[in-house]
This record gives sequence, C-alpha cells and structure tokens, in this order.
Amino acid sequence: MATTSAPPLLPTVTVKSSAVKAGWICLLLGFCTFWIFGFGFVFFPVTFILAIVAMCTNQVKQGVVLLLSSLASIALCALIFVAAVVGTVGAAAKKASDDMKRQQAIHQTSRR
Repeated sequence: MATTSAPPLLPTVTVKSSAVKAGWICLLLGFCTFWIFGFGFVFFPVTFILAIVAMCTNQVKQGVVLLLSSLASIALCALIFVAAVVGTVGAAAKKASDDMKRQQAIHQTSRR
C-alpha cells in the first residue's frame, strides 16, 4: 500500500492594509472638525467602515478597537453637543428672565 503525503502548505502571506491608519486619521479629523457645524459627523461613518475593512483584512484587534473608538466618539461628540446646546439655551433663558424682571421692576416703579 502506497502512502500519499499531503501537499506542502503554501506560506501564508499577511497583507497589511492601510485601513487602520486611515481609520484613525478619519477619527481624529472627525473629532477635530466636529465643532465646525457638526461637519465631523461625516468622518465617523467612514471610520466605522474602515474598522470593518480592517477586521476583514486580518487586523481584527485593531479593527475592533477602531470600531469601539468610533462608536465612543460619536456618543461623546453627541453628548458634548447636547451639553453645549442646553448650556446656551439655559444662559439665554436666564438672560431673558433677568430682562423681564428688570422690565417689571421699571414698570412697577413708573406706576407709583
């Protein structure tokens, strides 16, 4: 009986894509340009997609970290945006309330 040996395995070639590097650049650009009328929110979905591409190209750990960072950045920027809006509206409401009280005081003193 003849024994057949398995053919030699081909060496595995690890191709590193630049998706991780591009993802981190997009994440940084998104976080830095978020303050310009929310323009940075365009970069976060791109970062999300690049993280998935990185995971598909055998860079799973870096892709998962990039994916989680992308989601955390979206949440953080949204939270900062809401806090800024609430602070601005609160300051405007306080100013309007103070102006109304001052006007009422002026009106009360002019009636006497």
